[in-house]
Amino acid sequence: MKLAIKTISLIILISSQVSGQNSNEVTTKSGLRYTILKVGSGEGATRGQEVAIYESMSYLSGKQIYSIEKPAPAVKFTLGKKQAIEGVDEGVTGMKVGEIRKLIIPPSLSKRSAYPNFLAKDSTLVYKIELLEIMKK
Repeated sequence: MKLAIKTISLIILISSQVSGQNSNEVTTKSGLRYTILKVGSGEGATRGQEVAIYESMSYLSGKQIYSIEKPAPAVKFTLGKKQAIEGVDEGVTGMKVGEIRKLIIPPSLSKRSAYPNFLAKDSTLVYKIELLEIMKK
């Protein structure tokens, strides 16, 4: 019996690794998937607050599209004001300062009207986001 349980556990572990699933990955109702890569501290960011982030974006294949990180100026936007794509807005909500998340954003949450304009509308995008600051209201 113990051998059967160990075998089943090993099969589940291997199949989740093969399918690319991460046991720490969270999937929201909207289809956004995220993993916390580094835990932050303090209060979580909420709608209506301005935040400053560093971000990188790539395709699921790993091909990087762009990266904004030190020493570049941080990207600033207000949560819930449609200043970022829906997936980034949702993925940053709840983050704490210093937290780093990997977001896997389905096409339904990555509709954009501008930059970068060369992306196919059906692209699933992978973002790495670091929350640098939550501005006071």
